[in-house]
Amino acid sequence: MAGSASITNVERPTPPFDADERATLEGWLDFHRATLATKCEGLTEEQLRSTSVPPSPLTLLGLVQHMAEVERNWFRRVLMSEDAPPIYPPRSADSGGTTTGRPAPTVPPGSWTTPHPSWVAR
Repeated sequence: MAGSASITNVERPTPPFDADERATLEGWLDFHRATLATKCEGLTEEQLRSTSVPPSPLTLLGLVQHMAEVERNWFRRVLMSEDAPPIYPPRSADSGGTTTGRPAPTVPPGSWTTPHPSWVAR
């Protein structure tokens, strides 16, 4: 068909369906991380910063930042009781926010290389 998008077969780790709790958690985290990384792969920074559907402030870059902060919070602060400061500074009140009521993180232009590796490293 002319003009239709092709569907690619994305290689993602398959989570175990019959495993202990830790293996299941790690498997599903790897699966969802790979899914988000695949959605971002090959996009320009402008595309990563584009909002999904107005008036939502959701962007893929913001989602990667969110995932990095959430994983850092649960694994380092909650489970390991570490004093791990936030990765990203909060947005100003006039720049929008997340549906949680907390300000969304902000990253300067040209910085896709910061959130993605920091998320992967968590």
